[in-house]
Amino acid sequence: MTADPILVLQLHRMGDLILTFPLLVRLRQLWPQNPLWVVAEPAFFEQLMPLAPDAVFFPPSHCEVLAQHSYAAAINLSSSPVAAQTMAQLQSPLKLGPVDNSTGLHIQGFWQLYRAALTQNNRANAFHWADLHLLDLAPNPNLACVGHSRPAPAGTRRVGLVLGASEAAKRPDAGFWARLALRLAAADLTPVFLGGKNEMELGQQVAQRTGLAQANLCGKLTLREVAALMGTLDLCVTPDTGPMHLADFLGVPVLNLSMGPVHARETGPSAPGQWVLRAAMSCVGCWQCTRGRLYCKQAFLPAPVASIILEIHQCLANSNTPAVTAARGLALYRTGRDALGLHTLNRVSATPEASCRPLLEDVWQAAFLYLYDSAQEPLLRQKLAALRAAHPKLAQSLAGRLARLCAVCSDHLKQRSPLPADFWRRQPGMVRLFTGHLHMHLENTGFSDQGWRMAVQRLAALAPFFATPA
Repeated sequence: MTADPILVLQLHRMGDLILTFPLLVRLRQLWPQNPLWVVAEPAFFEQLMPLAPDAVFFPPSHCEVLAQHSYAAAINLSSSPVAAQTMAQLQSPLKLGPVDNSTGLHIQGFWQLYRAALTQNNRANAFHWADLHLLDLAPNPNLACVGHSRPAPAGTRRVGLVLGASEAAKRPDAGFWARLALRLAAADLTPVFLGGKNEMELGQQVAQRTGLAQANLCGKLTLREVAALMGTLDLCVTPDTGPMHLADFLGVPVLNLSMGPVHARETGPSAPGQWVLRAAMSCVGCWQCTRGRLYCKQAFLPAPVASIILEIHQCLANSNTPAVTAARGLALYRTGRDALGLHTLNRVSATPEASCRPLLEDVWQAAFLYLYDSAQEPLLRQKLAALRAAHPKLAQSLAGRLARLCAVCSDHLKQRSPLPADFWRRQPGMVRLFTGHLHMHLENTGFSDQGWRMAVQRLAALAPFFATPA
């Protein structure tokens, strides 16, 4: 008898589908005998199928039929109502993600709920989305067995420039790309302009400004042909966009120009050994900019970025670590994997990290890992000790805020009253990641007594660790 399939629903954009590929690899490891079915948009999966892990792809129009099957596991990574309704109708002993049943929309899975709570609230998140897809599949958060390819240059001196992104705020303009391309060409590198049909005008503008008409391939290649071309590159310079994730998955060296409302720790390149360049500002990684203009984007100037690209290219050619030239207003990072196999972003710029934010992100990452698996207690103590040593006042304030949250939640538990709709948003930034998760957890349980008890238990479990040591 054929084993029940594994079903994954991913109805978002191309980049989201590619970020699902590590999950497909992991599911194949855990259920080697079960067919793997994926629901995705045909515009993306039809081109990506030859590159994807072994799976059968279906369009969303098949959801009604797919809902009548039984599955060994079903995972919904979409915000689509159709996907949530499909999850409610199908039969499976393991359902993860949004499920819309007779009692309303509920999110199943500790890490799926955590991911959902990041909407408009990712300020201190340190988890990569590709990792969050995997963590609910085991009782411990160790991803070391998953494995990731190491990027390698093709040795051609070709540098791909991915010109576009889903929003203008996330990408450089034509003037930047033109000046950058000319500097690379002057250094005997061959720039190649990459993009889809939406980038055809941008590609033409860059080609006209540079006189490099032969370099412009925007809108001229299918996605499958873009993937083949990427295999000929020494480096792919790209904003946070679908082709960046494709290059990363294919093992192409990537320099991610991380600008606008994106967070490199959660949607940047995930393979170890890639590069991320972003503004040296504490507000980077926001969900949506609230400032008068995009200062993080203005930090990117063609000359220093070109210098960094040349140094990275030399590093790739010589297999060594780049001696990065200090670039005012910019910080360069290298991706890696920690002892648990989780994505890391490590600064390699000449100037040290001044912001407290990376340490705060590490603390909250360790806190959620501990709530999921108490064996991670040493990690939480280690990250808290690092925060206390570098920023003692922040650590003290954090402990006080958690203590107050314990009191607030205890009062609501006694009164059996729901929290105000803006409760999580009114909390200070240092604890908002946790209060957002806590609030969504309570909403997910309908503010039931059990939900409140679990919320208080989680607070009570964390508070002693955060309390300032005597």
